[in-house]
Amino acid sequence: MAAGKLSLRGRFDDLGVDGRPARLGIMGGTFDPIHIGHLRIAEEVREALGLDGVLFVPAGVPVFKKDQPVADGMMRLQEVSCALAGNPFFDASPLEVQREGDTYTIDTLRELRGLWPENVELVFIVGADAAESMGLWREADHLTDYASVAVATGRPDSEGEGRLRESLAMLDPGRLHFVSVSSLEVSSGDIRERLQQGRSVRYLTPVGAGSARMATGPDDWRGAPEQDDGHALSDEFLAERRAELQQRVRPKRFRHSLDVSATAEQLARIYGVDPRKARLAGLLHDWDKGLDDEGARARVRELGMEGQLDPVVVEDLPQVLHGHTAARALAREFPQIPNDVLQAIDRHTVGAVDMSPLDMVLNVADAIEPGRQFGELDELRAAVGEVGLEELFFKVYAHWASLLMRRGRTVHPDTIHIFNSYAKRLKGGKTKKGKKNR
Repeated sequence: MAAGKLSLRGRFDDLGVDGRPARLGIMGGTFDPIHIGHLRIAEEVREALGLDGVLFVPAGVPVFKKDQPVADGMMRLQEVSCALAGNPFFDASPLEVQREGDTYTIDTLRELRGLWPENVELVFIVGADAAESMGLWREADHLTDYASVAVATGRPDSEGEGRLRESLAMLDPGRLHFVSVSSLEVSSGDIRERLQQGRSVRYLTPVGAGSARMATGPDDWRGAPEQDDGHALSDEFLAERRAELQQRVRPKRFRHSLDVSATAEQLARIYGVDPRKARLAGLLHDWDKGLDDEGARARVRELGMEGQLDPVVVEDLPQVLHGHTAARALAREFPQIPNDVLQAIDRHTVGAVDMSPLDMVLNVADAIEPGRQFGELDELRAAVGEVGLEELFFKVYAHWASLLMRRGRTVHPDTIHIFNSYAKRLKGGKTKKGKKNR
């Protein structure tokens, strides 16, 4: 899979370059999906062993789960990255997701060991359950050649630790650590079962460290027939556009686009929208954001859109043009992109009086993705899944309109009309609380 040029080392690219000793935790796993138990284990091991950071490495093709349905690797990587965004000590690596073929821990540790100088000690973090089966792993006796191993256990239990030591007898005992961590009864399997039953997983799965946790809805995307490689909703198409986007925009904007894509996909599952369309719209919504004001106006002329846009907007509000031009440019270059995805991209900057569910999902995701840190966003994040989609969109729209006015910024001439339209629509009664508001 072409996954672009995401750094294999995440934010720890410069760790150890000053020659001083450093310790980096490596936490592997399928993360299908990532949950608060994973994050808590990483945090407590980091504190106990004095790690400089923890690099999460989502599995590509897990050997022990070949007979089980597993979510797309790049999707899981985006979800993990989204969950870690608020913690400066955590980051994610695409190493295994990008690797072709089966995933073996020994290969990952060997490759990671070569990415840092010798003064950086790698510490492989593993749960007690997984540790019991490590003797079955490929070249298990060589794991400690490349990293120390930290086993996260529950409450101290000399008998249990003794059994674990027996299971791990193939490892160098001097490179083995046992760390007692909080016991949280949560598992990815349980979360998937809850999703399949349409039950809430709120506060079990994170959207981003430090932000309100998002529930996810019925996971009906699993088992969907694979698309042809050329199809706009396929993983391959998404990966190719991701690589292109990384070259078009600055790193901070690229990170934002990945987070919007992951957040839009999560919102789509909650509110009954096609998650594949949501993730594509989220990724591409800022396709033209790399243009300055004059570049945006030139793009309008290049695409022959002068007669379709208010000349006052083109002159005074060039910062909102990127949604309109991106939709037109993407339609021209990639005619296979569905029209409703293009419409959502077109409308994400200004909105419309007749927003579709996909339009609203993208608009909300753009506002509440975990990288956004200003305004009253925690209140908006907490409303996800608690109010209908239309009401949630209106709350977000009102928030942004109010923020622009408080800052003395020019407001699009349609903003008040759109605001009044939804205010009137919702005045008679809130949209019903729940997951879906089609």
